Amino acid sequence: MLDPGEVLTLHRQFQYHIEQGIPVEVYRDGVHVDIGLLTAVDTHFAELQGTLYNRSRFTFVSRPGY
Repeated sequence: MLDPGEVLTLHRQFQYHIEQGIPVEVYRDGVHVDIGLLTAVDTHFAELQGTLYNRSRFTFVSRPGY
């Protein structure tokens, strides 16, 4: 669905990463914050292994093969 390094923007992209167990990297203002597997997502937040991230404040990058 996405190539490594592409930014997740659509809900279906987040859902695909959850279903397929594809890791994502989280950034805020270009600074790396976290990396791991998404465990839940809704229109406003994405949960990465127990930590909630606001989708409008953080950038999520696809990292298959991590």
